[in-house]
Amino acid sequence: MDIKTVGDVVTALVGAYATALEYYTGWRQRKWQENRYTRATRGNVTNSGFCAASISLRVAAAKIREAFDGGVDILGNDFAIGDRACRETLQANFERLQERIDVLQSAVNADDAPLELAELIRVSEAVRIECLAALSKQYQRVAVGRLVPRELPGSRQRSWLDVSGIAETPATTPEEEETEKEDDDDDDDEDGNSDDDDDAQTVHRRASSSKSPYQSEPPSPPPTPKMIPDGHLQSTRTSTTSTSGLGPRGGPKNSIFSAFCPEAMKYQVNLQKSIPPKGRRCRCGYDWNGRQTQDRAALMVKEGFQITPRFLGKSHCEDGRFGCVVCTSTGKTKTYENVEDLRAHLDASHTKWQLLHDRDMAGHWET
Repeated sequence: MDIKTVGDVVTALVGAYATALEYYTGWRQRKWQENRYTRATRGNVTNSGFCAASISLRVAAAKIREAFDGGVDILGNDFAIGDRACRETLQANFERLQERIDVLQSAVNADDAPLELAELIRVSEAVRIECLAALSKQYQRVAVGRLVPRELPGSRQRSWLDVSGIAETPATTPEEEETEKEDDDDDDDEDGNSDDDDDAQTVHRRASSSKSPYQSEPPSPPPTPKMIPDGHLQSTRTSTTSTSGLGPRGGPKNSIFSAFCPEAMKYQVNLQKSIPPKGRRCRCGYDWNGRQTQDRAALMVKEGFQITPRFLGKSHCEDGRFGCVVCTSTGKTKTYENVEDLRAHLDASHTKWQLLHDRDMAGHWET
């Protein structure tokens, strides 16, 4: 592509974002199919954009195009052609984004390649912020001596994501920015201007602080939890603890839920999800309606409660054991060799009030 003007670079940037979104959508659809997410209520993945990566890619392209078009509408060809400083900044960010797209394409083409979503979002947000800052500064230079608005329309930066740990420029809430302005924590002046070495942050703060605190936007996704070393739980005569050194596949554990099979976790999270019909097995080999679910008398617990096939399904582990989902609220759980050991634990360790809170234990679902 022959890039000679700022307009050429903006076109290339918008196209790069569109390509990245296409690759990411393809990768996400493939993973969706591999994980067998077939419920109709989930909708078509290709039309679903409510995730951090797709939102960032869409918003970034739209914001850059909006800011550029706003400058052209006001200043005409002088802004479209631009100057060397703006062009070089946009070009550098285009190359930075293109490198991440190449990595994304490799992950899409590979059968089982990991995709660093956090890095993709970080680069997308950082490129957007720097490009909007470059366009805003070019607007200030070209607009000198002209009767035009002081700020470039569309350059106000307010991220849809919590980019404090993702993008290079921290995003703050309106309440935080009001506090910063009153306490002068960042040494900003009355107009919101800061040092020239951090112009991108200056544009972001000045723009977002003028937004009304009552304007709502989609909530930011929760941050990825950090791995916490554990291994403080004791093992029992019939079980190993869910937080001992290594999991069934040899990987480190960082949650009490790591004892359970990933497929079992779906039934713990989605209370309306029914277990598969007879004859179906989990990917780990567990039979959802196997022999362990047939002996109703052996599944009877105290106070008239009964262990249902769904309760066993959401309690099974990849190594053939069973974990106690009733114990998870205490922060620790153990695994048991068979259904009899699990039933003995439920009888000995849990009251009827605890069992009553588990709808599967109470037998509310028919299987």
